[in-house]
Amino acid sequence: MLIRFSVENFWSIRDKAELTMKTTALKGLRSNTFKNRNIKLVKSAIIYGPNASGKSGFLRAFKALEYLVRVSSSFKPEERIAPFEPFKLDLKNRNSPVEFNIEFFHEGNQFDYFVSFFNEKVESEELFHFPRNIKNLLFSRKNGYPIKYGESYRGGKKTIEKLLLPNQLFLSKAAENNVESVLSAFRFFVKGIMVFPFLEEYRETSLASLYAKRLAADNNSNFSKRFNKLICALDTGIKGVKAEEIDWANYNFPNNMPDEVKTKFQEQYKYDIKTQHTLFDGDKEADIEYFEIDEESTGTKSLFIIGGIILDALETGRVLVVDEFEKNLHPSITQFLINLFHNEITNSKNSQLIFATHDITQLSNDCFRRDQVWFTEKDEFGSTSLYRCSDIKGIRLGTPLDKWYSTGRFGATPIIDDSDFIIEMQGDED
Repeated sequence: MLIRFSVENFWSIRDKAELTMKTTALKGLRSNTFKNRNIKLVKSAIIYGPNASGKSGFLRAFKALEYLVRVSSSFKPEERIAPFEPFKLDLKNRNSPVEFNIEFFHEGNQFDYFVSFFNEKVESEELFHFPRNIKNLLFSRKNGYPIKYGESYRGGKKTIEKLLLPNQLFLSKAAENNVESVLSAFRFFVKGIMVFPFLEEYRETSLASLYAKRLAADNNSNFSKRFNKLICALDTGIKGVKAEEIDWANYNFPNNMPDEVKTKFQEQYKYDIKTQHTLFDGDKEADIEYFEIDEESTGTKSLFIIGGIILDALETGRVLVVDEFEKNLHPSITQFLINLFHNEITNSKNSQLIFATHDITQLSNDCFRRDQVWFTEKDEFGSTSLYRCSDIKGIRLGTPLDKWYSTGRFGATPIIDDSDFIIEMQGDED
């Protein structure tokens, strides 16, 4: 469960931008909130802003941190830290560290993790936990100084320090060496959060790369049953979905196809996904007709991907971070999917959804509290700022958020200056 996340000097974010899932004193929509220990959190956060305002960059920061924690222990000596992508429009930022800070719950524990890094080295890294709700250090690492350990830290120290490279995270290296006191924090990035900053990549590779294996493995599993019910409930005309592993024994590949190409092809198209539709004889149901997944509409294929991702998050209680998942979906379907997180029955494990969107209709249906709505915009220096709707003065309960936003009263809307373009077009005509 996410408490807060901040990023500084990353992509278009020059100064610190922080998103918190903590509630304010606002009342209403109680089903959109939950309490863990003594902290009250919201179940979702929605981010609005014009194109190129920094929404995707902020969500990409989640992915960058997840990537670093999961794989940096395998970085080679002097290997570049790929997520070092500082703000480029200010000269001083090019030589300043990228900084991430995240506070979260996982496996009953509360953690606060901070990391600051350059192109090829970690500048600083700290991990705290909260036994009895009191903040305590687990470890603190700063470039050029000995690593400090808190009293709660249990596990290897000198051995890990010898193995640790400047471009590797101590958290990753300690987890690789089974240091028990940090494993829960590490597992949050493996099992506690799902980040999809560019969902188009998954649409292009189809459902097979994500959930076909689970559908094929057991048609009676909870996931398979719920996936089928979800797809069938959303007016797609589909009566069922099934996936089967393809038997390549009777498939003739070209004789000159290299084995590695053949293997890659078989892995990519390992499962045959079919949708079931009712076949009619006049006005009577006659049989079932099977469609290939590629025969379905773009919207249906998008629904297959985001539907599976959402069910996975709800089933495991994870934090889901996704960019513009509503593309190709009707607003009513988008609203339904969002409300799955706000419903205590469908979200019994308090999974959280964080996503960016341009769909203003979601502001008009009383789906969100004001402390769930966020905006991004850039200043004259090209730097992104992130701010919450509930922090804007003058907004009261009942304020039509969609109308205020569309008219620019919250900011975070595109300012279109077409004067130069019109002049240029007139010049072409002359």
